[in-house]
Amino acid sequence: MLRTSHTFSTATFTIRLYAALIDFFILTILIFVIKTGFPDFSNTLFFNKAEPFVTGNTKNWVLSKSSLIGVWIIYSIIVDCSTAQGTLGKQMMNIQVTDENGNRISLKKSIARNLFKFISYAIIGLGFLNVLFDKKKRGWHDRFANTLVINEPI
Repeated sequence: MLRTSHTFSTATFTIRLYAALIDFFILTILIFVIKTGFPDFSNTLFFNKAEPFVTGNTKNWVLSKSSLIGVWIIYSIIVDCSTAQGTLGKQMMNIQVTDENGNRISLKKSIARNLFKFISYAIIGLGFLNVLFDKKKRGWHDRFANTLVINEPI
């Protein structure tokens, strides 16, 4: 459904944070189930337990710590451009990812938006805190991809 009016409200930082926490909780459980049910498979991918300062383990340690974020990014790419227009957390908080006109985003936009989240993370999360100061409540990843996170129309 294409929206022609711009009468929607953007989601607040708090609502977006709650949605992200819900998603992290769900994905943590999923990774735990995979790790428990298929330990050899999950260890092959990137879930090896490793100490960060032991020579030769740094790569495994970084991968094990970033696995949740990586899975979340891939998941977000897929569902943000789907008819759901957002992750399970966003759906539970009644918010949607849209273009600047309130329409569903393309796969290309979803990839750009979600890959740009790495930069928002890398700079101590400042890209996400930008939601607090931006008039349209956009993070850096939203500005880069020209997207909004809006409250679902009632």
